[in-house]
Amino acid sequence: MKNRHVVGNKERKKYFFMIKDAFPDIDIPSKSKMEIAKIEDFDGLIIDNSVDFLVANNSILLTIHAISNYKPKTRWVTVDEGAIRFIVNGADVMAPGIVDADKDIRKGYSVWVRDEKHSTPLASGIALMDGSEMIKSSSGKAVKNLHHVGDTLWKFFSKSL
Repeated sequence: MKNRHVVGNKERKKYFFMIKDAFPDIDIPSKSKMEIAKIEDFDGLIIDNSVDFLVANNSILLTIHAISNYKPKTRWVTVDEGAIRFIVNGADVMAPGIVDADKDIRKGYSVWVRDEKHSTPLASGIALMDGSEMIKSSSGKAVKNLHHVGDTLWKFFSKSL
C-alpha cells in the first residue's frame, strides 16, 4: 500500500456519490474515516480502516470482504458450480456459466459475482453485457474479472491494516 492519506471533503463527496450511484443499498456513515491508497493497479478506498472499495477507470468496485460485510442487493451475477474454479483462478465470467443476474445491470457497470448454492461472493468486476443478456446468452464473456477470492488483493485484505 502506497501514498495512504485521508480524503479531502471535495473528493469525499465524489466517492460517496460514486458508492451510492453504484450500490444504492449500501450506506456509509457520513462520519466514517475515509482514506485512499494505491494498492497494486487500483486506488483502494479505505473506510474506517477497512479496504472496502477499489477505484479503477472511474468505476467503483466492492472488495470481496466488503461484499460479505455490506451484503449488497444489487448488481449481482450468479454462476453455476462449474464456473467457480475458473473464476477464483482469475478467469473472466463467461455467459454459459451464468444462471441468473440482476436485470438492472448495464454494460460497463461494476458488478459482483456469487455462487449459485450459497450466494458466496467470488469476484468483483465490470459487466461486458447487460444483465438480461447475461442470462439469455450462450456464449461470450459477460464480466471482466478484476478482483477475486484468492488473488493477491484478497490475501492482502485478509491481513489487518
